[in-house]
Amino acid sequence: MSKSPVSMPDAGRRGLLLGGAGALGALALGGKGLPVQAADTAGNAAAAAGAAPGASAEAGAGSAVAAAGSGAGASSRVVAAGAGHSLDTPLPPDVPILNGWPAHASVLIMLGAARRIAATVNQAKAHPWMYRVAPSLHDALQAPDRTFVLEDLLERNVQLAFVTPSDPTADKLASMGIRVVKTSFQDVASMRECILLTARELGGEAPERARVYLDYLDRALDEMKRWRARLPAKAGQPRVLHIPQWTPTLLADGEKTIIDEWIQAAGGRNAATGLSGSLRPVTLEQLLAWDPDVLVEAAKASRQKRPEGYAQLRAVRTQRVYTNPEGVFPWDRYGCEFPLQLRWAASRLHPDAMPGDDDLAERTQDFYQRFFGYRLEKAEAQRILKGEQPA
Repeated sequence: MSKSPVSMPDAGRRGLLLGGAGALGALALGGKGLPVQAADTAGNAAAAAGAAPGASAEAGAGSAVAAAGSGAGASSRVVAAGAGHSLDTPLPPDVPILNGWPAHASVLIMLGAARRIAATVNQAKAHPWMYRVAPSLHDALQAPDRTFVLEDLLERNVQLAFVTPSDPTADKLASMGIRVVKTSFQDVASMRECILLTARELGGEAPERARVYLDYLDRALDEMKRWRARLPAKAGQPRVLHIPQWTPTLLADGEKTIIDEWIQAAGGRNAATGLSGSLRPVTLEQLLAWDPDVLVEAAKASRQKRPEGYAQLRAVRTQRVYTNPEGVFPWDRYGCEFPLQLRWAASRLHPDAMPGDDDLAERTQDFYQRFFGYRLEKAEAQRILKGEQPA
């Protein structure tokens, strides 16, 4: 029997897809809640990627791709066309969306699709600035544990899902007649591919918004390249260590990550020599061996207890420990605020050569108005720069 078109009534789709499913009344993105075999597969992928217990869901996706040894963009593709469509023919530019990767929400917001997000793995508590900028997210199905009830997705008429390349639920979503796009990124090159593919799938004004954003990104990267060329030789390249999490497991970010790229773009070098991928478990002894000149903590990490012996680090003794900004998404990770991260990092690594927070606050206000359609007050921009939550 051929599949019914997307416009098929929800009740019909529910009877066709859920009839005889038995216990499969819930859909768990990323492996949670699935049969043991699938859950083990997802867990093994995360373990291979270096994602430790307590690591964020966002990072696990990026790490899994990095661990595979290929760019995320190579895996960014449409894997299920959706009922009545072909892989090469996107859906109409207004269908409801499931956002299955936390970091991808910032891409969707930047591309003007915030109001189309009908289901998301994000939550306001974890990303308060995201929900301040895109308040329509409060109306979406929230599944911070990454588990959705199938009937709920059908009632919201979700027709387009963005999930990570390693997500084991893609087949189940496809069986519901949902168009499934697997995408992720762990560096600038794969971020471009993710944005372009997402824009194509969204349709409408999204491709033009993607073009404008990528032009902005290119200019930012070119500016940083010219700026580095002007740095005096005595400035050197500070050795930078990025800590996304102190507890419950100490994690660091290594090479072949977008973190490594912004460190280098800002005139530094990654102190985590020999470490590849993001969210890698490390020990305090390893940190002491690296003994970085500069320590950058994720905003979340800055609110966690540091390990004993932390004060021995050179960066701590010389007062070069910085809290990374966090806005719609953490600037230091896999989000659209990457161009802002470049200048922020440069201002910390080379404070004598890059304007400080007043300039950054203005740039942040301009960025939010331009790409998120949100009028950010200066006080809000300053809170974001400090890694603080909304007042």
